[in-house]
Amino acid sequence: MRFREVLLIVNPVARTVARPTLAVIEKALSADFRLEVVETKQRGHASELAGQAVDDGVDLVIVFSGDGTINEVVNALAGTETALGALPGGATNILVRALGLPLDPVEATGVLIAKALDDEAFRLNLGRADDRYFAVNCGAGVDAAAMRRLDERFPRTKASFDRAAFRAVARELLIGYAGRRPDLSVRVDDAEPIPALSVMVGRTDPYTYYKGRGIRMTPEASLETGLDVLSVRKLARRSIPRIAWQVFGSARHVHGRDIDYRHDAARVLVTAEAPFPVQVDGDVLPERTRLEVTLARDALWVVA
Repeated sequence: MRFREVLLIVNPVARTVARPTLAVIEKALSADFRLEVVETKQRGHASELAGQAVDDGVDLVIVFSGDGTINEVVNALAGTETALGALPGGATNILVRALGLPLDPVEATGVLIAKALDDEAFRLNLGRADDRYFAVNCGAGVDAAAMRRLDERFPRTKASFDRAAFRAVARELLIGYAGRRPDLSVRVDDAEPIPALSVMVGRTDPYTYYKGRGIRMTPEASLETGLDVLSVRKLARRSIPRIAWQVFGSARHVHGRDIDYRHDAARVLVTAEAPFPVQVDGDVLPERTRLEVTLARDALWVVA
């Protein structure tokens, strides 16, 4: 692929986007490419901008924001010849880390420029939750409920995000899910359905981050393989501290008697009688009683 036309999409309210840094990035990109820079104005705007870029024949869309805005662009670019570049501008920057890019946005820009000038790009597998693509993870249950609670508060700084994220997850674990009977049914590929309280589908290890530390919910996951699926059948309050310790390190939780784990799956079907919360790449979706997650192979061109 040859890269000439580049669109830089910036989310000005992303938690670690700063004007001086943006100025340096713009100057660096404009030295080597025909560059257009657009700031998002509301949720969904990044998807519109990326879709228009595809129609206009733009070669590369670079996103300076967090995983949620990147997900919008992923959904607009999937299945097209326009490539994605990602710069770290959010609180966790899961995809940027998984791609091996620096967490300093200026340094990451330098890597993207070098790769693009050498015409280096590759096709990335994506997950697809019903009609929504995702690059890093999808959850039904605990993490989706926590993200919904966090989304309602929208903490603007990274420090307040970390505090709010901890409170949201702790509340859902201790009050919303601990001790509850499983109300989901999960079927992975051709296996028999199993009961579950919560389901997490990961494409990366770590699954997410807290204060820079990886949370290894799906420890065998990789962008180069399929879907890794962790489902929780039962969650006792007394087991929460032990599981929390394990997901930050050894990842031995996947061998727990109340946890089922599948590596490199291609299809996951989650059903329930009552609507359940769903999140993809940290973006909360409407509740539903049926969720089908599939692997979309080679769906997206990426520069990294």
